[in-house]
Amino acid sequence: WIIIGIFAVTLLLVVVFCCLRHWRHKRAKCLVRKRCDQEKMQDINQALKPFGFAYDDQKDIFYSLEDAWQREFGYGKLYDEMAPAMNMIIDSEPIYFEYGDRRWMIEFWKGQYGVTTGAEAGIYVEEEWGNEEDPQKVFYQCASLDEELPISIVLYKNGKRLFQREKKHWWLTAFKPGVFSEPEALHMECSIRFPDQEMRQAFVGGMEECGYLRSAIDVNGNQVSFLYAEPKNKQTILRLGHMTKRIQRQNRRNCRRYLRLTKKYIRTIDKVDYIRYRLPGLYRKLTAVGRLRMQVGIKNT
Repeated sequence: WIIIGIFAVTLLLVVVFCCLRHWRHKRAKCLVRKRCDQEKMQDINQALKPFGFAYDDQKDIFYSLEDAWQREFGYGKLYDEMAPAMNMIIDSEPIYFEYGDRRWMIEFWKGQYGVTTGAEAGIYVEEEWGNEEDPQKVFYQCASLDEELPISIVLYKNGKRLFQREKKHWWLTAFKPGVFSEPEALHMECSIRFPDQEMRQAFVGGMEECGYLRSAIDVNGNQVSFLYAEPKNKQTILRLGHMTKRIQRQNRRNCRRYLRLTKKYIRTIDKVDYIRYRLPGLYRKLTAVGRLRMQVGIKNT
């Protein structure tokens, strides 16, 4: 009787679970069908805004806002070192140079950010010249409004273009939801226009010091363009070995799960809206980009 009782309870729990799952599925489908695009876009951007991001339905990407709260907290090498712990397996390429009696860092990133494939370009400057001689150990402030530069990034996966963004910004980003990539499968066309020849030359000098050949850097007036494929900088130790493989397996599973559950929908706003009601946990992973969660954690400490 004990065995029969355990079997009956287990069977009952399975039935309840299946019924609950079916109910969530039907409810989610119904809500997606009834809700207008304006409501869906409003909810997506409402979920993204506290993290400093928004959704562009024309390009089908998440992107960082110019007035994102991250602007107040600067950037340092620690963030790159912590990235894998936040499910971010990315290539980082900081370029250090001196201009206007200050030290600058313009950094580029590409890779897997949780449930999205993305790319970034950020501009940072040392507030005051300190005693630290190694520019890699300096904690930089985000560029001010006057220090923003026109940036263009185009990301390709295995030769196929995923997205393009161009804007005068301090932190230009784009993240494609539901796409899984290994960083080495990505290459990024980068272009920055500088305000004068002096800054342009300083940046090119920083690129050459980083390891880029002068022949690989295209200079047109004060605009510098180059291809970012294999990083010249040494990557964080956490990016090596079994940890990366384990995190990427998890990222791949989440991407496949997202695509499998939303295969009946074509548009991302419908996919995300369905996930919102069907699986709130996966919805939170979609709307909280990895770098954002990382900086929240550092901020709170």
